[in-house]
Amino acid sequence: HFVAGYLQRRPDATDSRDALIDTAGGVGPGIITGGVTTAIAFFTAALTQFTGVAELGVIAGGGILLCVLAAVVVLPSMMQWMDRGREASRLPTILPLGDLFQPLQRHPVLSLIIGMAPVVFLAGGIFWLEFDHNLLNLQSPRLESVRLEHELIERADQSVWFALSMARDVEEVQRRKAAFAKLPTVDRVEEVASLAAASDPAETAAIERISKRLAFLPVESPAIAEPSAARLRAVAEELRERLKRIVGQLNQATSDGSALSGADPTESTRSEMKGLRTAGEAADALVARLHSMPDELVELRIAEFQQRAANELLDRLRQLRAAANPEPPALADLPESIAHRFVGKRGTHLLRIYAAGNVWDMDRLTEFVRDIESVDPRVTGHPVQTFYASRQMQRSYVHAAIYALLAVAITLMLDFRSIRSSLLAMIPVGLGMIQLFGLLGIMGMPLNPANLIVLPLILGIGIDDGVHVVHEFRNQKGRYRLGNATATAIVITSATTMIGFGCMMFAEHRGIRSLGQVLTLGVFCCLVTSLVVLPAILRLLTARREEVGN
Repeated sequence: HFVAGYLQRRPDATDSRDALIDTAGGVGPGIITGGVTTAIAFFTAALTQFTGVAELGVIAGGGILLCVLAAVVVLPSMMQWMDRGREASRLPTILPLGDLFQPLQRHPVLSLIIGMAPVVFLAGGIFWLEFDHNLLNLQSPRLESVRLEHELIERADQSVWFALSMARDVEEVQRRKAAFAKLPTVDRVEEVASLAAASDPAETAAIERISKRLAFLPVESPAIAEPSAARLRAVAEELRERLKRIVGQLNQATSDGSALSGADPTESTRSEMKGLRTAGEAADALVARLHSMPDELVELRIAEFQQRAANELLDRLRQLRAAANPEPPALADLPESIAHRFVGKRGTHLLRIYAAGNVWDMDRLTEFVRDIESVDPRVTGHPVQTFYASRQMQRSYVHAAIYALLAVAITLMLDFRSIRSSLLAMIPVGLGMIQLFGLLGIMGMPLNPANLIVLPLILGIGIDDGVHVVHEFRNQKGRYRLGNATATAIVITSATTMIGFGCMMFAEHRGIRSLGQVLTLGVFCCLVTSLVVLPAILRLLTARREEVGN
């Protein structure tokens, strides 16, 4: 704005110093007011309870003030140093962007209709605008963790997230677990205290009987009697003949049943027949193999197999005897890797409560949190933290926008000392936000925890255009005419802002991408309103004045 104003005034000034002084008097108030209102819009975020939003507001607001200071102190000094002794004819000329809007300005009523038509049309889309609390939708879909989470939700209707509840003793653990398990929104509850609970008397008696029966196991496996090769061949042949008879009977029964009912055999019947045929083929191969081997080799192989089976059985029985302890396990018996997760140093116990269904859905998450809080008001964990943080962030942004609106209105009143001028300066940002939210609703782009910051951001950024147009309006004596310097400055600043925010649309993170999309659309809507609607209104307000040159 300062550079455009300077280039417009320089040809009519005696030297660069006079042009800079004239520019500072004409454009300086708009730069200061626009910068201060933008900074205040950010600073109001510090009044919210959400720390992240508050810190963002302080950082961004401070940066804006530093830019304003540089624009009114450093920039004029640099321009004076660079243009000292330079002829005005050698300076670049201002882009005639204001002249491009003159056809519309000659017909302000038509211009106002053209500018307000999209506002009225898009306003209906606000009713379709939604807020997406799902943080999973902000992440890159290419992340393996995101893909696995979606797969878990689709296949099992579950999530890896769980809530946490702390109990003082085992009795309280059991009471809470029973209460949590009764809730319709809870899928399961995990804890380790029940592992050390008293056993059922019937189970204890059964374990004692097993322990007594296994008390006198042999030290080594007993020697297995040497098998007979002839006996083994006879048993194998008998097995083969029985399998053949069973397969034949089953085939006959299946054929008779199909003939009577007219239906094909069931899948399970076909599977059983296939298994029997496979067993019959294996029996044929076994008989053939036994007849092809000498008796000594057959007896040696079967003896080795039987001895290995006996050794393995003895090992399994010893393991069962070691586990057949009628005394219930204690927490001290648990592995350290498990115990330290569920039992605190002071004896407190932890319960993990898993939700039934997709807790990424806000409605289900709300029901889940409300239900588990009815059992334990001090319950915590990722689902609970996400629920309250999302709601607090949403409220914080809304409150920041309200505070910013009030602060901007007060600042404009201090600058213009006129309610009418203050309201006129707020028209672009007001209509721009209506168009923005309508566009988001029609395009199906929901607000989310990442892009909701557009509320104070657009208010702070969009007000700048209106401030400069109204300052130009107040400085003109004839009928209002959008000047080339103001139009060029508004277009360039808005374009560079859109380019900066638009770069975020290429981010992998969908939250940052949506923030770039929303901010770019918002700045564009404010730009169009500033150059079409507001000048038309100002032309109508000054209809009785005489036309003047640019």
